[in-house]
Amino acid sequence: MFQLKLSAVVSSIALLIIQSCASSPTPEPKIGPPPVGQVTLESSNSGPNELQALNIGIQVFNNLETNEDLERSGAAIFAQIRDTETQYLPVALRSTLLDSNQWGIVRVLPEADPSMDLQITGTVVRSNGLELQIQIYAVDSAGNVWLDRLYADAARVADYPDAAPSLMDRGGITYNEDPFQDIYNAIANDLLTYRNQLDANRLRQLLTVTQMRYASDLSPDAFQQFLSTDPQGLLTVNRLPAENDPLLGHVRDIRARHDVFIDTIDEYYESLYQDLKPIYDIWRQYSFEQVSEERISAERARSGNTDRGSFEAMSQSYNRYKWSKIFEQEFVALASGFVSETAPAVLELSRNVNGLTGPVEEQYAQWRVLLRGLFELEREGVNSLPSTTAP
Repeated sequence: MFQLKLSAVVSSIALLIIQSCASSPTPEPKIGPPPVGQVTLESSNSGPNELQALNIGIQVFNNLETNEDLERSGAAIFAQIRDTETQYLPVALRSTLLDSNQWGIVRVLPEADPSMDLQITGTVVRSNGLELQIQIYAVDSAGNVWLDRLYADAARVADYPDAAPSLMDRGGITYNEDPFQDIYNAIANDLLTYRNQLDANRLRQLLTVTQMRYASDLSPDAFQQFLSTDPQGLLTVNRLPAENDPLLGHVRDIRARHDVFIDTIDEYYESLYQDLKPIYDIWRQYSFEQVSEERISAERARSGNTDRGSFEAMSQSYNRYKWSKIFEQEFVALASGFVSETAPAVLELSRNVNGLTGPVEEQYAQWRVLLRGLFELEREGVNSLPSTTAP
C-alpha cells in the first residue's frame, strides 16, 4: 500500500497529471444493456418429470474481442485470460442449471452434440470484474430457438472480500457465490419459462427428434429417411423404425458408450473450473477494483468536481496516477501470473482422454468418427436383416 506524503515530488507529479487531464478529453461511459438485477433461481424439490428432463449441452463459449481489450496494457495477456474464461463460465452456468433440479443431464462440451435435446452457446461480450455481458443462444434438437438474448450484470463491492488477496495468499479465500450469479439464474429461469410452455406432446416429439437426429448423425443413409424439414425449417419425424429394429438397438448401444465419453469430457471441464476458481476469483477482484477506480476518477473529471488548487485535488490526481501504475505493473504482472498458474490445468484438459490425443475439440471429433466406424461395422453384421417400419 502506498504511503501518501506531502512532498515536492508528490506535488510535482500531481500537478503534471492535472495538466494532462486538462488537455485530454475524458471518455464517455459506455451504455450497455440493463443489468438483470437480483434474480432468484427457480428450483424444484421434486425434480422434472420424465418428459421435462431434457438433456442440455453447453458449448465452450466464444469470445468477442473489443477495441477496449486491444488498447489495454498487456493486451496479449488479457486475451489469454478471456480465452480461459470461455471454458470457465459455461461450468458456472451448468452448475446453476443442475442446482435448479429442473432438467436432465447437463454437460459442458467443446462443440454441439446431436445427442443433446437442447444446445446452449454463449459469447462473452464484456468481462472485467465489474461487468459481465454474455450473449446466450439456446436451440433445441428440432431447431426451435429458446433464447437469443444479451444478459448483463454488474458486481458490487459486497460481492468481493474486503481486500483483494495476492496469488500467494489465495489459500482459504472463500466467496458466498459468484459475483454474477444473477446472470446464470436469469438464464436458467428463462429456459424454464420456455420449457413450461411446451405440453407433453411437444416434449415427446422433441425427445423423438433427438433420438432420430443422433441416429442420423451416426448413419445418414440408414436413418435420414425418418427425418424431414417442415416449411419453417424445423426438423420433424415423419416415421419411426420398429422398436425391435436391430439397427436401432445398435444406436442405443453406441449412444450409451458416447454418453460415457462425453461425461468424461464434462468432468474434465468441471476439474478445470475447480482448479481455476481460486486464481480466477483473485484476478477478477483486482480487475473489479482497477476498473471501478478508473470510472470513479473519470466521472469526477467529467463532472468538474475538482478544486485543482487544493491538496485534495492533488491527492485525487495522485491516486489516479497510482492506479495507472498498478495497472501497468502489478495488474499486468498478476495477469501474467494468472496465465502461468492456469496453464497446467488447461493443458490437462487437452491431454489424452480414453486413448485419444490432441486438444479436447480434436479428441471429440476423433471420437465421433470412431463411433460412426463402429456403427458401420456392426451394421454389416446385421445387413442381411430387413429394416422394418413401425405401423
